[in-house]
Amino acid sequence: MENDAAAEGRNRFWMLDLLRGASAILVLVYHSSHSFPIAYAAVDLFFMLSGFVLAERYGETLLQTGGRRDFISHRIARLYPVYLACTLLGAISVFPLIGRLENWSFSAFAVSSVTSLLMLPAPSHTALGILPLNGPAWSLFFEAVANVVFLVTAARLRVAVFIVALSAPAFVVAMWYFRYPPGSVWSDILGGFPRVLASFYGGVLLSHLWRRGFRIRLAAWAGVILVAAVTALYSGFILTERKYYLLLTFAAHPMIVWFGLGLARNAGLERFATWMGEISYPLYLVHVPLLILLATFGVGDCFALRNYLGLGNSSWGGECSRDGISLVIFLLPLSVLAAHLIAISIQSPGRKLWLRWRPI
Repeated sequence: MENDAAAEGRNRFWMLDLLRGASAILVLVYHSSHSFPIAYAAVDLFFMLSGFVLAERYGETLLQTGGRRDFISHRIARLYPVYLACTLLGAISVFPLIGRLENWSFSAFAVSSVTSLLMLPAPSHTALGILPLNGPAWSLFFEAVANVVFLVTAARLRVAVFIVALSAPAFVVAMWYFRYPPGSVWSDILGGFPRVLASFYGGVLLSHLWRRGFRIRLAAWAGVILVAAVTALYSGFILTERKYYLLLTFAAHPMIVWFGLGLARNAGLERFATWMGEISYPLYLVHVPLLILLATFGVGDCFALRNYLGLGNSSWGGECSRDGISLVIFLLPLSVLAAHLIAISIQSPGRKLWLRWRPI
């Protein structure tokens, strides 16, 4: 009976893994092509999924004896091994850019190497973001901030309502006051704090509603519709960009997560979703270093990346033709393969090793 219950607990939210994996792929496509122009909103979906999962996993145990220590150990085991591996790969990818980007020098690289090991923003302000060795890792810094707040407050309903009530309007203000969307670079780093807290504690609130029996049961095949919905929502704008982004964050994401929670069991879909969930985190962190390395050697149409880095039509790297094959054609299979290898060789073993060692 206990084993059955444990299995049910692992698999009952299989759709969340599928959403996480599909969203990571959409972020990759967004970074390497002109498709899915609002896929950056997937980061906010990740924050919401994290809030829900952590509230479900630790909501009743965090305040018990040893609960906080267990939470810290498991979060480090979950996040840091993959982060470290992808940051080292990122360092290799951005090293050739020294001297080609504003404020990106040997000293900035050295300082960033130290701060990145601690998952802290580097003091240098460059186009590479607040964690220059791996651009997407900026969201990991804010994830850590949300985890610290969660560690202190646990999953108390009143606290969750209070934090959402404060952070949501602050996030809306930040949307117009700072660079859009906020959080990834120093000029708008302050906007990242309400951004992560609004979605993360939105996920905590969803956990409370779920536990109180507010549920919708759907057939497993509806999961395909939910993935298609995310893909369609990230493909273009219905309203102006900021208003549409807020609609995604405060309406579409909660609805998609909510419907995903109530899907029926399906062995085949669950196996695929579990795999997608396992590769989603390494895929999110490995694709930009690989993207930069590919562009360095002139693979595919590299202009989008060069413009993103502020290099324009420079001689950096090899030949890069506007008529070249889209970079995503090369990047997607390479990144999925790399993410799978990282998941089985670093993510799972690293997690087990840390939890066995448990220095914290």
